[in-house]
Amino acid sequence: MDASISLFELGWQTYFQQQLSLDDLELHKIARVCQVESSQYALLSENGLISLSKHTSQPNMTIGDWVVVDAASQFVRKLDRSALFNQDQHLIASNIDTVLIVSALDESFNLDLIKRYLELVHDAEADAIVVLTKADLCDSVEEKRDQVQRLNPLLMIETVNTKSDEPLEALKGFFKKGKTVAILGAPGSGKSRLVRSLIDVEADTTHFSVKQDALFRLPNGAVLLDSPALRELQANEALSAVSGLEKVAKLAEKCRFNDCTHSNEPGCAVKQAVEQGELEEQRVKAFKRSSFFQDDDGGQKSKPHDKFHRSAHSEARARKHSLSE
Repeated sequence: MDASISLFELGWQTYFQQQLSLDDLELHKIARVCQVESSQYALLSENGLISLSKHTSQPNMTIGDWVVVDAASQFVRKLDRSALFNQDQHLIASNIDTVLIVSALDESFNLDLIKRYLELVHDAEADAIVVLTKADLCDSVEEKRDQVQRLNPLLMIETVNTKSDEPLEALKGFFKKGKTVAILGAPGSGKSRLVRSLIDVEADTTHFSVKQDALFRLPNGAVLLDSPALRELQANEALSAVSGLEKVAKLAEKCRFNDCTHSNEPGCAVKQAVEQGELEEQRVKAFKRSSFFQDDDGGQKSKPHDKFHRSAHSEARARKHSLSE
């Protein structure tokens, strides 16, 4: 038994507590998925690791899910999720509260990529904090920061560099007990260094003293969720999405009408490409979302832009976590 683990240290919150029955409290155990294999799941509980065999009667589960098991460690049910990252119906990770979107301020700075990450986080119903790294290597920090801020005036942005620890201390202030955090960013953005600065991966206090590599302790009682699938999502999905948007934009130039919405208009090159199987419908949806940010003159569109701001702090998200703050 690993007495050092508590459910709150694993990211347990009121939203999940409210889903428990009297039998769950008296007879069952609660655990969190920390590994998904072809034939079984690994669950981390107050009693250490639990191995749970996959069965067709079970729902598909992913890293981060909360599961109720009986006294014999057999599956009872999965608790409802507060957030879910998926790609093409493939589950990536769940129940992440806050995502640090990491972007370097050097020559690799990509506003479209940051925008796409924000869309991914919004679709998952999680909260986002943009972390701009390598500020000491940039001569236009405020200009680039302003570009990011214009995506959403309510967006929280932190700027860090390699010479000061003060911004890192500010980030730690966002980590609250029971909250689950993930980090997304393109290769070379400074993710690895940021993680090393936030936690000591070699320290015993970082690990749950059982062998697993998905959940780690962060300062102030928060949890860092990391997994190969999540890293693949950040390295591939977002990057390919940006190129996908460019493809849709080029097709849109061939539409009969300049103000084509790519829905039911005649002569729509985008719709034709979808019907012929040359373009995925999800790319078109992403393009429509991205087009909300700017009008033809590069200015901001008020209503769709405001809609994005409101959705970034959705009522569903607030309702799920209002009692756990």
